[in-house]
Amino acid sequence: MVSKVFEGTNVEIPAVLANRDRRVATQAQLLREHPSQVVVACKLNIPGPVKNSAAIQAFFTAGLARLEDQWLACGQPFEIATSWEDAPTGPERFYLLYSAGVTVKEGTVHFEERQPANRLFDLDVLITNGGESHSLSRRDFDLPVRTCLICGRPAKECGRSRRHSVEELQARVAKLIDEATAANQRETVAEQLAD
Repeated sequence: MVSKVFEGTNVEIPAVLANRDRRVATQAQLLREHPSQVVVACKLNIPGPVKNSAAIQAFFTAGLARLEDQWLACGQPFEIATSWEDAPTGPERFYLLYSAGVTVKEGTVHFEERQPANRLFDLDVLITNGGESHSLSRRDFDLPVRTCLICGRPAKECGRSRRHSVEELQARVAKLIDEATAANQRETVAEQLAD
């Protein structure tokens, strides 16, 4: 089976940088408008020039449905503030949660580590503290740093040194997304048969 994960439009670096600025502005606006709530900014870590495709969007929305189920099961109310799922620079969604930032961060880390494909999710947890916005990091809670998808070293270390080629990273990402998509399809069929 040939993966369709990277069948999409190439995105240039200026567009990625402009999108990062838009994300930061959106986060700041949400924190200004909702200072007592927690903002969760969700995106995917996708290597290479193709950041979005039908397969990537489907994986993103299915994963966030599982995250929402996790929040509901834990009694954490949320609302979707805004969503850019068809953006060429990659799908993104912003949530507002009515919980403590620490609790939300622990839940997002649990989600990211629960299964291999979830490690592609980048879930930033932001709060307002003393009138200032603050991003909660794993380091704040003595949680382990993210590891490389290929070798298990700290991900930032591999990224800075460019230890792995884009092609190698894309092959691993495509495999993770394809496996997760197949598992979701099997689960859907099993639920339909059970009904």
